[in-house]
Amino acid sequence: MLEQLAHDESAVRYPPLPHWFFLAMAAVVAGLALVQLLPPGDAHRATLAIGAIALVLASRYWLNRDGVSWASARFADTMPFLLSILGIFAVSWVVSSTTSAWWIWIIGAVLAGGIVVRTGRAYRREFGA
Repeated sequence: MLEQLAHDESAVRYPPLPHWFFLAMAAVVAGLALVQLLPPGDAHRATLAIGAIALVLASRYWLNRDGVSWASARFADTMPFLLSILGIFAVSWVVSSTTSAWWIWIIGAVLAGGIVVRTGRAYRREFGA
């Protein structure tokens, strides 16, 4: 019985997600980096728009999907992923601010998007499609 409960909890926390979901989220994350190349006012508006897209996708296909109301992942499970993405953004910001190397955001976009795709592959191997 306890094993079944653990399986049910895992199915709610970590549902099978389609391959395109991770590709779309990789594009969103890469887009968040690339909009930093825009003028500040435009970058701010674009960041908000892309953030809204990310929230809609995550809400619809992961957090609040049919049959589940606001599932949540364990923080310890998501921390390495979040720290990697935030670290890339922080390094990109520091480098671009201190050296005027605007191109670092392109490298950051590729790296951050790659992390999302790699995480998606691991997720789908672990929890199914």
